[in-house]
Amino acid sequence: MIDALKQLVVEKLDVNLSYDEFDQTTPLFEDGLAMDSIVFTEFVLLLEKTFNVEFEHDSLTFENFYNLEKVSQIIAKHSS
Repeated sequence: MIDALKQLVVEKLDVNLSYDEFDQTTPLFEDGLAMDSIVFTEFVLLLEKTFNVEFEHDSLTFENFYNLEKVSQIIAKHSS
């Protein structure tokens, strides 16, 4: 799952990073990938489409999307 998430970030989002420049613990915001609200919205939509999940509004929190490890956990939770 982490590899698939990294591929999405590198190939589909405007983050100007290569696959090897970050890992599952790299923060998606501020000191990490520095996603802004537009890129984050695109990311959420990509996740929903790619993994066939729908996130509830209250699950779109900083904690749930802090890094790819957390993102994989929230996808697993919504896939069940």
